[in-house]
Amino acid sequence: MTALAGLLFTGCTDDDSPEVFTNLEVSSVQETYTEGDGIIAVTFTASKAFSNDVEFIYEVTGSAVAGDDYESLPGRILLMAGEQQVSQNIVLIDNDEVEPNKELTVNITDLDGMVDGSYEFGLPSRAVTLTITDNDSFAYENGILVLNEGNFFAGNASVSFISEDLANTTNSIFTETNDVPLGDIAQSMAFNGNLAFIVVNNSQKIEVVNRYTFASVATISTGLLNPRYMAFSNGKGYVSNWGDGTDALDDFIAIVDLSTYTVENTLSVPEGPEWIVSNDNTIYVAHQGGFGQNNIVSVINASTNSVESPITVANRPNSMQLADGSLWVLSGGNPSWTGDETAGQLDKIDVGTNTVVETLEFAQTEHPGFLSIDNNQLYYLMAGNVFSMNVADTTLPSTAIISGVAFYDMTANNGNLYGVDAKDFASNGSLEIYDLTSNTLSSSLAVSIIPGGVYFNGAFEF
Repeated sequence: MTALAGLLFTGCTDDDSPEVFTNLEVSSVQETYTEGDGIIAVTFTASKAFSNDVEFIYEVTGSAVAGDDYESLPGRILLMAGEQQVSQNIVLIDNDEVEPNKELTVNITDLDGMVDGSYEFGLPSRAVTLTITDNDSFAYENGILVLNEGNFFAGNASVSFISEDLANTTNSIFTETNDVPLGDIAQSMAFNGNLAFIVVNNSQKIEVVNRYTFASVATISTGLLNPRYMAFSNGKGYVSNWGDGTDALDDFIAIVDLSTYTVENTLSVPEGPEWIVSNDNTIYVAHQGGFGQNNIVSVINASTNSVESPITVANRPNSMQLADGSLWVLSGGNPSWTGDETAGQLDKIDVGTNTVVETLEFAQTEHPGFLSIDNNQLYYLMAGNVFSMNVADTTLPSTAIISGVAFYDMTANNGNLYGVDAKDFASNGSLEIYDLTSNTLSSSLAVSIIPGGVYFNGAFEF
């Protein structure tokens, strides 16, 4: 039994000389309980028995609320003559609400019923504090989120949720929760604490929701033009914007005030800002080129909100990952339809100096994409095949680990590869899950129209 607080009494004899009479303490067998535990107890103990019945007088305080978190307590409990210990049962209320941890403090305030002598508290601290944890979860707290682009001008973008055990799929959770459509072309989603920021490209907005309930928090609908991706640094949100796709000079990064959910400033950048990641107070933006071509990574100092010298990579950088203390940038190269086909390339950038320290070149006709990382293994897709390499490797892999896929996007997470297949871009697509130990398909789950990104909540967060 863990004694959490003690109470000391002194008594006066006939000759008025003080003496230590007894030590009292309140305790519990453990400090943390779950609301589903039902009945728990705190125990009041005296170091020696009294000659008559006495009552412990106590108060109950803390963030736990009587009637909501536990059944009301009487505030006093009888210790029988000759006994040294008595327990007070506390009935916890198991509700369906998702709540933070609650604290329940039982504090001895007095002792009633002493018949021989006068007594006073000898110690100022006489309380036990218990933590009550919730056993409920939010509707979308543990599972996989699939962002579905929907069709241009159809306004049918959506988010699908797949339960942790992969047994249940719920489509359109944003609309079901908020009773409004998500919008036109869900481009990407970014997490900041308990919030999810859904970038809706053709609706020129960002929907902010609680990532576990999908209840709407705010809509950012001004200061954006063709928004693409979002990252967070120094207490701000940074959003890549193409601007007018036909204008190479109006591209920008929107800086979002996360307390007011408004665009407070913009930074002009070269054409085609796309994928964006943060590393402490540095923001990296890959410039795929919008409707044109580009070959740089912009560097933004988030402390000063200034654009620093760009890093030159290969044509059309399409994805980036921070791993092993470096920034890895995958460029697809110019496709053949441009009339100026160039090879793909993988660059390793030292984030201390913002310089390229290693370059791995693909063949002229090879155009990789969708760089992902899991446990220091890099994964990318090329011509319907998935390749893997360790961050310590100095050459590109020659053999695919998975072949014949039609992924529209993919990401690796905790030993699995999650790829989305948009099918015919008109009917529902699917999420394909591969076990990266055996490189075999383990699950195929129907989602919604044009799935374009996979994200993870709760038990899947790594």
